Amino acid sequence: MMNRIFLLLQLLIFTSALQAQTYTVYSTIGTTRIVEGKKSVPLTPRKQINTKMRLYIGAESAVTVLDEKNNKMYSFSTEGTFLVGQLVSKASNKGRSISKQYMSYLVKQLFSEGSQKMTHPDTYMQVTATSYRSASSDSMLIRRIVESLPPAEGLTTEQLLCNPANTLQTDMDVRFELVSCDTGFEIKDKVEGNTGSYVRVHNNTEEALYVNVLNIDRQGNKYLILPVDEAATCAHLLVPPMSTVSFKSEPFIFSEEPSEEAFILIATQDPVDFSILMNPIKGGKGKSMKSGLSRKHYRVL
Repeated sequence: MMNRIFLLLQLLIFTSALQAQTYTVYSTIGTTRIVEGKKSVPLTPRKQINTKMRLYIGAESAVTVLDEKNNKMYSFSTEGTFLVGQLVSKASNKGRSISKQYMSYLVKQLFSEGSQKMTHPDTYMQVTATSYRSASSDSMLIRRIVESLPPAEGLTTEQLLCNPANTLQTDMDVRFELVSCDTGFEIKDKVEGNTGSYVRVHNNTEEALYVNVLNIDRQGNKYLILPVDEAATCAHLLVPPMSTVSFKSEPFIFSEEPSEEAFILIATQDPVDFSILMNPIKGGKGKSMKSGLSRKHYRVL
């Protein structure tokens, strides 16, 4: 009898601890809301949530949270309404373990003023970095992009990226498509000028990836489709493992003039300063980083 009472007390203590567990929202993509009875409010980064709260996750949407107590990062992308505790329990085997120091860095960057300042760089604008998200990582990404293409004397990396004949090598199973804002359907290889669209990303790997898409036309003009934040946290660019998300909140418009354009998806395991891609892409000696690359070509009519 005493053993049963003791076990019951342990269960009650464990349940109470579970219910008291809180998490910090690291990023949201798409439609995500906190459900309170018949009402709901938008879920936003930096929000504190607990296991007893209910979340709604829309189609092709995602939520990533930080468990500061246990130094874990969890990502959720299953469509529907769930208790936070249910989502964490389901993702417990896929949570990313991170060091206490890196967790402190992520939280500090998340709450910094620069993490909320977004921009679409049209010129080179590398942001200030720390030891965790260093310029060396950015250089390793650039080297990997250059390595992914066949060498060609006298041609720039941008010219090679725009040439459909050049196969682009990738380290990760990622892909994307551009979707029409008007129809909701994928845009094929020919598109009318001034067409509004957004990016849909498929992460077919077992890990969360930071992504962006670089647009280059035949004249060498470049544009980053997804904005970068001043603090280079890339939190808003994190796509959960084995998921599909749509960046509907970041639409863009094809040029009105006829052109031939290449769009390159770049995916990395750790945050990088994607704005470095606005500088001329040149390789160099040293290590490169594991990256996911996918490319599509479009003719603007």
